[in-house]
Amino acid sequence: FKQVAEFVQTWEEGKKAPPDVLAQTYALFKQATTGDAPAEAPEEESKKAKYEAWLANKGMTKEKAMSEYIKLIEEKKKEFGFGGA
Repeated sequence: FKQVAEFVQTWEEGKKAPPDVLAQTYALFKQATTGDAPAEAPEEESKKAKYEAWLANKGMTKEKAMSEYIKLIEEKKKEFGFGGA
């Protein structure tokens, strides 16, 4: 999980992933590391998509979120043509 999370940091820097995919990865990462999203949504418009994606994972265990996160990243690496990491 940690290795995949580190890969995503470089992925985001390259801005090669579309915003919806970045929101999904953020949501699963936050669910895996923090648990359920807080009840109050952020006021900043730019953060709302990521918050909504995280909120959609409510009740998912941290272990399941880690597994789903890894699965999503591996799928997207193939889709976007990223090499091994």
